Amino acid sequence: WNESDDKPINPAATETLLNDEIEDQNDIGIKFAPAENNRPISILMDMKVDELTFPKIYCGKQRKIRENVKLAYAKIAKSELRMFDRRCDRISKLFFTYKKLQMRKFSDAISITLRKTKNTKNVTVAQMLNRDYVNGLIHHDDAFTFLRCDRSSPAFWELKKKEVMAMNRQLGCPTLCLTLSAAETQWSELIVILNQVLENKVITLEEAKNMNYEKKCDLIRKDPVTCVRYFEHRIKCLWEILSAPCGPFQGNELEDKCVRIEFQFRGSSHFHALIWLKMLRNTTNIIPSQLRNV
Repeated sequence: WNESDDKPINPAATETLLNDEIEDQNDIGIKFAPAENNRPISILMDMKVDELTFPKIYCGKQRKIRENVKLAYAKIAKSELRMFDRRCDRISKLFFTYKKLQMRKFSDAISITLRKTKNTKNVTVAQMLNRDYVNGLIHHDDAFTFLRCDRSSPAFWELKKKEVMAMNRQLGCPTLCLTLSAAETQWSELIVILNQVLENKVITLEEAKNMNYEKKCDLIRKDPVTCVRYFEHRIKCLWEILSAPCGPFQGNELEDKCVRIEFQFRGSSHFHALIWLKMLRNTTNIIPSQLRNV
């Protein structure tokens, strides 16, 4: 299998919320104006926005939650995405849920940012209406601290960069750098799971291995949540092996690690990790010979 093949790995990669650059897609959505004497309601204030936006998923019925039980929207979203009923795994639903979660995080962060920042104590409305004052906040990055709750923001990665630099000062240079990519089409166990979840059919590992490439891509594209969870499970198993006393590091325990997971253009998970090991820093002395040729 080669990533540079001409066959499309993820044909639905262009299905996102950012369609301004694609003129043909800007007129596809149906836009509704509010009724007479009404104003548009934010999706954060509309308690039935999910049910009204996706009638095929909820069938016109409101989500049922037990009385006197307070659940965060993030927990509700996780429950829906991991249910045996895979209707909530539609691409449009995933992006809608992510957008709503992102807006909710920003709203909560903005409400407390100016109150907890020492440089903006006792801020008044007149100061916020002053362009020079706002430009000063932007210049000193005080206006961007609320973005730390978003993993794709520069403020978030600025915080993570400081954490990595602190680890370098405390532990020294990393012993190993690990990079992994998800190869869903090569994991027969995952294909068996996807076929059972999506089509309610149980197949053998041999049948999954001999399945044609287009069929595998179709299964992977229809259930990205299961694919990501399976990749996360494999990563957890990998850490258990690396942390084991009888693992490949032969007594040089795993001291600390820094992990970054990103999703590249083809839509699959990509894993980067910096690993610090105790005692030895020379990797040629701790890596078994059978691993050097991998």
